[in-house]
Amino acid sequence: MMCHVYFNFRWLEHVRNELEVDDLSQDMMLSWAAFHAGQHISDNLPPLDTGTLLPLFQEHAKSAAMIRHSMDVVRDAVHFLNPGQIPVVAFDQPLYTLAKQIQWNCPNTYGENHLVIMVGGLHIEMAALKSIGDWLEDSGWTTALVQSNVASAGTADSFLKAAHASRTRHTHQVTAAALYILMDTVYKDYLATFDQGTDPLAFDIWPAQREVESPQFQYWSITLKFELTILIFVRSLREGNFELYKDAITKLVPWFFAVDHPNYSRSMPPEMA
Repeated sequence: MMCHVYFNFRWLEHVRNELEVDDLSQDMMLSWAAFHAGQHISDNLPPLDTGTLLPLFQEHAKSAAMIRHSMDVVRDAVHFLNPGQIPVVAFDQPLYTLAKQIQWNCPNTYGENHLVIMVGGLHIEMAALKSIGDWLEDSGWTTALVQSNVASAGTADSFLKAAHASRTRHTHQVTAAALYILMDTVYKDYLATFDQGTDPLAFDIWPAQREVESPQFQYWSITLKFELTILIFVRSLREGNFELYKDAITKLVPWFFAVDHPNYSRSMPPEMA
């Protein structure tokens, strides 16, 4: 997890350095996705699976019978294509809860040694984006987005509810980069106050002391960490890195409790087991 936090800070440093150049070109990889796509990826990462779409059900999916039927269909399809493989089925949060109840009540047929049930990655990301929206509500964040011409007033308000996943994610990337640049500026002012022969705090240690001194600094520092945690979770999905996925889930669960999202806060602990 720490190495991926380091990579995120490398991206933030890259954005800061590129924006310090007077001549901005279109070839600059400022976005989070473009920067990480251009980095060397270890050959040890497992290849991403090929996805396909099974026929859609005509009935409502919220019944126990339909969830059980869908689990049977997925299991039969996986066993036909790759005998012996344990199927993995992803649901949104309400259906995940229902599927886990079926799994716990029928361990001989749908137990964890026969079927792996997960919450869909997009649903977790949306829940995380809504959580940080709750955290940022009434903070002045949407006003800053409007005044800086990042988004209109209506669009900025929609980011609080994560009405559009990719746009909301991109806006938090912009916010994270802006917060890091502001933090770096304050740190340089801090260094300027020291005389020769005096050892200032390192940049990775200094924020902790500054958070104690300034509640506002602490608030936006926590916001930056939250945004980077969400980006690490997204990276785990795109790279198919299950260990990173579990680490990111562990960091996100306390936020679901903190901002009062009871459904996901209760559903996520089985994901971490």
